[in-house]
Amino acid sequence: MRPGELPDAVKLIDQCKDVRFVLDHLGNPDLKKHEKWKKDVAAVAKRKNVVCKVSGVVASATPGKWKADDLAPVINHVLSEFGPDRVMFGGDWPVCLLAATYEQWVTALKQIVSERKEAEQRKLFHDNALKFYELKAKG
Repeated sequence: MRPGELPDAVKLIDQCKDVRFVLDHLGNPDLKKHEKWKKDVAAVAKRKNVVCKVSGVVASATPGKWKADDLAPVINHVLSEFGPDRVMFGGDWPVCLLAATYEQWVTALKQIVSERKEAEQRKLFHDNALKFYELKAKG
């Protein structure tokens, strides 16, 4: 989904109230200009049958020149709008390699969420995906 399509997503979601949706890649925000995206993704987040996958964002960063602080505003926005129960991590490998190693992406995301409660971090990185995809943890 491209950022300009988020208003259309709201219309679709409103017509499919019994369907569960995943907003992939945070709705692909522009890391430099994201004011309209913030408003539009907030409208999507108001629909309770949508979860947001925290993925893809590092691939749009400038290779070798980005830092976690460049990604934090858009990531923190979806975490705030969707809340801790409706966000889940997505590795986006191998596409993340356009701008970062997988390790760099995970490390940056862990840094961004490091001050959030441990339970919220566990939901982001594990629990919410299990719940959404109806999986069972081993062990």
